[in-house]
Amino acid sequence: MNTTRRNFIAGGAAAAGAGPLWAAGEAPKVRIAAIGTGGRGHTDLHSFLRSGLCEITCAADVYAPALGWVRKEQPKAKIYSDYRKMLAECAGQYDAVSIMTPDHTHAVAFFEASKYGVPVYCAKPLGHTVAETLAMMRVAREKKIMTHVSHHGNSEPGTALLREWMESGIFGQAVEAHVYCNACNGYYMEPPEWAGVPAEAPKGLDWELWQGPIRRRPYIRGLVPHGRWRSWSMYGEGCIGDWSCHLFGPVCTALGLDMPIAVTMDDARGFDPKKTPLSFPHAAHYKLEFPAKDGRRAFTFHWYECMRGAPRPAAYEPHLPFDTVKSGWAGGYLVCEKETMMFGQTGAAGLRVIPHSHMKAVKPRLPPKKYPRIKDHWTEFLQAVQQKRAANTPFELGGKFTLMGFMGTVATRFPGRRLEFDPATMRCTNVPEANTLLRPDWTDAALAEWGAYL
Repeated sequence: MNTTRRNFIAGGAAAAGAGPLWAAGEAPKVRIAAIGTGGRGHTDLHSFLRSGLCEITCAADVYAPALGWVRKEQPKAKIYSDYRKMLAECAGQYDAVSIMTPDHTHAVAFFEASKYGVPVYCAKPLGHTVAETLAMMRVAREKKIMTHVSHHGNSEPGTALLREWMESGIFGQAVEAHVYCNACNGYYMEPPEWAGVPAEAPKGLDWELWQGPIRRRPYIRGLVPHGRWRSWSMYGEGCIGDWSCHLFGPVCTALGLDMPIAVTMDDARGFDPKKTPLSFPHAAHYKLEFPAKDGRRAFTFHWYECMRGAPRPAAYEPHLPFDTVKSGWAGGYLVCEKETMMFGQTGAAGLRVIPHSHMKAVKPRLPPKKYPRIKDHWTEFLQAVQQKRAANTPFELGGKFTLMGFMGTVATRFPGRRLEFDPATMRCTNVPEANTLLRPDWTDAALAEWGAYL
């Protein structure tokens, strides 16, 4: 079989789930246009390259040192600082676009990439605000763009396993989940000594391009290249906004949950959003409420972050220590009518029934494998591009988990108040001032160019 890149892209492949249209070794490599090559961009792009299924044909980053490894490892790649120029000049020379930039630029980078109609891989969280995320989901749907969110836990075996366990019915209905994230303690807090103190941008950084669509501010020490931009609300969304997909995703997928109808943040340990309007709490507890539906009982998600530890599960082995603050990582447990299950930080890793004696007792009754296991999240995207099919974590799914986290981000500004949302519109119905936080704080130029998308 002689499959050229030209007739492969033109001819396409069969429906989702179909196998490749070539013999072993004949599949053309996926040509990637990379937007963002530092930080997670460096990590995920190397995951793509390790698969052997792709090459980087062009790359753009506003921080010149971040492109050094691309020049060395992909010497044929064309190098840019402005992704808009790259996408335009290299059109036809790439089969997919990777967007691995700070959160506040995800939306506009995707809107620009959507002009070219190729598949898009985008970092999580999908957008930076509710409005941006909804717009990205809608544009992908309307333009029929194949998309994939970097929520790698959705491709890990624990997610499929938890879904099989819950659909079997042997555990009864789910009652509530308690998830915790102390993986980046202090990372989401605005360092007090940096507050409002402008600094000189590091050499090689195009500060104007880095800010992208948002309202202009002076450079703040530590933003680049160390990633402390997540400490500031104009660039990041706090712990719950950043990590929600990892811990909400497997449970919501297993239970078939739609959007919550209310969220409350309490126990913020002295956090006052009026005093530090650009920062996030050092410790917090969020409660997300899901309504009863189709015979399924109402369900509550509890989120504990940073220095706010989760309560010890009643079923946990009494001789084992349980301190989610000291452990310094992330995970959770799902309380069902008949049993309690515990899991790790992404993709329901290490899923087990607690205590151990219950796991041994229930093991003979566990259901057989029902859902396929994905090789890995990056190979999944590249194979989907090659096969012209949908990937397993499109914007429609990854965006839902992003929106759940952003509900918590909004609640951060209203400690102790229960915010009620209309799941269809994502508008807060009982605290109107909360709706001002749903839209991005963009410049007039960005609003003129992309405002119609929101």
